[in-house]
Formats: sequence, structure tokens, C-alpha cells
Amino acid sequence: MTVATQLNHKKELGSVPPPKLPSIVDIKNAIPAHCFTKDTFTSVRYLIQDLLLVAALYLILSPVEHYFGWLGLFAWYWAYGFVGFALFVVGHDAGHGSFSDYEWLNDICGHIAHAPLLTPYWPWQKSHRQHHQFTSHLEKDRGHPWVTEKDYNDRNWLQSGFAAFPLSGWLKWNPGYIVIGLHDGSHYWPFSRLFENNIDRLKCAFSVTCCLICGYTAYALLGYSVYNWFKYYYIPLSFQGLVLVMVTYLQHQDVDIEVYEPEEWQFVRGQTQTIDRKYGFGLDTLMHHITDGHVAHHLFFTKIPHYHLMDATEGIKKVLKPYENTPYGYKSESNYDFFFKFLHYNVKLDYLINKSKGVLQYRVGVEGERAARKNH
Repeated sequence: MTVATQLNHKKELGSVPPPKLPSIVDIKNAIPAHCFTKDTFTSVRYLIQDLLLVAALYLILSPVEHYFGWLGLFAWYWAYGFVGFALFVVGHDAGHGSFSDYEWLNDICGHIAHAPLLTPYWPWQKSHRQHHQFTSHLEKDRGHPWVTEKDYNDRNWLQSGFAAFPLSGWLKWNPGYIVIGLHDGSHYWPFSRLFENNIDRLKCAFSVTCCLICGYTAYALLGYSVYNWFKYYYIPLSFQGLVLVMVTYLQHQDVDIEVYEPEEWQFVRGQTQTIDRKYGFGLDTLMHHITDGHVAHHLFFTKIPHYHLMDATEGIKKVLKPYENTPYGYKSESNYDFFFKFLHYNVKLDYLINKSKGVLQYRVGVEGERAARKNH
């Protein structure tokens, strides 16, 4: 009897106990050993590469705007969004410790990558770690807050409208998450609920100072013009924030993904609810395969640098092969329509309901499954 058959049989009996999944050690053993090697030279090279790409975009900005007007500027904003996100991914590796074996170098390079993006490095490192440690945990996966039916019904009209409005993605990262501190606490204010001790508060102040220096430097380079600062610095960064929100959202949201209450959550079980998505058009390579190698990243977020994610993914596919056609198999989807998928899911995936005891799924997924069973 296959794993899928066993789960379906238990589902018919009205009980779906936690499956016997491979341990994190089993999964690690299925991955080539070289994937866990952090090459400092390679990591620094990618950091320099992405900084040069950002610089190159600014070099072509003037002719693009001159010859193509607002349409060209809009296309340039999108290009900046993807390139800026690629730079973010390198800093993201540093925050996880997968950039190099040297914490001091990780911290320096992490600040170099994140400060120009107005992202406080140490505060983000702190909040993001919680998401990785408790992926798909109903209460503790705060970076990706899960909305239950009660949460949904308790919202006021403004909260409901903002959550369902897909274009709010331009605001959800900055200022929503980073500055205002929705869900986790402000990453800019040392006394927000995100920080519990004075060391964290001092680290916050340092990272924020780096961001402010970058922001002021951009203001000076743009002729001390507030208009130019917003047009050529903040708005491009809002596109980088949109790409970040979009990529992260699609990595963890789908009709059939499961979310677990504390008594049902297990580390590997939670990580299997991560989805690899192929964007195509060269974007997966540009963004360092954080899109189509995200399952591997989630399982070994402190150990595998981005340039080994695809090799690691092949090993993970093999070890999760027995769980194919179950909620715990390897999940991958080609989404060349990624932007429209993001917009559609923002509206369609409204709230979670119980699929079984301690296991939640989006309402549309549970209702669809029940309808399919009834027809069957």
C-alpha cells in the first residue's frame, strides 16, 4: 500500500494522524555533500555581481527615460525590482549564515547588500529566522501570518480590503512590514516588540543607521530633491519589495497547502508545504534560484548557499518521491504567469478552515476536496 493510499484510507475513517516522514538526517543524506560547502569567494562574487547590475541599471536610466518616457521608466522599475531582489537574496544568505563560515564577514556583506535596499540587516535576520524555524505553524510562522475564519470575520473593512487588494504588495514590505511592523514589530524602531534585550536594540540602531546613510547618500546624489529621491530611489525600491512579497507569497501559498496547529506541527512536515515555482525568462537564474530551489533552502536554510540549491533539490526530489500525490511530496510548478497568479491568489485564498483535527487548509481547497469526494 503506497503512502497516498494509506492517507486516503485514513481520511475515509475521519482521522489523519501525522505521517511517518523522513527525518532531516535522512533528507541530508540524500543531498550531495558539496551542496553544504560555503565558498567565500563565490559568495562575494555574487554580491559584487549584483551591486554592479544595480549600478548598470542606473547608468542606462537616463537614456531609457529619454527615449521611452514613462513606459520605459515603468519597465526600468520592474527590472530594478528583480535585480534589487537578487541583491537581497545574497544578503539573505548572509543573514542565514550560508554566505560563508565567518560570521563577521556575513554581517559585513549582509549590511552591504541590505542597507541600500533600506532593509535593516540584523532586525530582518531576527524576524526571518522565526519563519524558517516554524514554517506552516499556525501561531509561530509570523512572517507569513495565517488567517483563520475567525481572523477573517474579525477584520474591519479597511483590513479586509487591504489584504484582498493584490496591488497592496507594493506597500506590504516597505513600509508595511519593515517600518510599521505589521505582524512582527517594526524593524526600524529599537523598542518595538521584535526586540527583547539591549543587544538586539543596539544592533537594530546600527542596521537602521546604515539604511539612513544609504538613503541620505541617494538623496545627495539625486540633487537633494525629494521628488527625484522618490522617483529614482524609493519607487524602484517599492518594486523590489513587491517582487520580494510576490516570491515569498507564492512559495508558501497554494490551494492545497496545509497549516498546522501546535500539536500537529513537525519541522519536516511544515517544510514540505513549501513550493518551488519556476518563473522562466531567465528570472530564476537572476534571482539565484530562490524561486525554484526554495524547498531545499527551507530544509537547510543555514547550510546550503544559493548556488547549490538546484543540486540539492534533485536529492530532495528522490527522498520525497514515495510521498508523491500526498500533501507531503515535493511540490513544484511552472508559473510564467507568476504576477497574475499572485494577484489571483490574493483574492482567492481568503482564510483557513480545519481539514482535520489540528490541520488547516484554505477554504477553497477543503471545499473542493469535499465536493470531489461527494461526486466520487
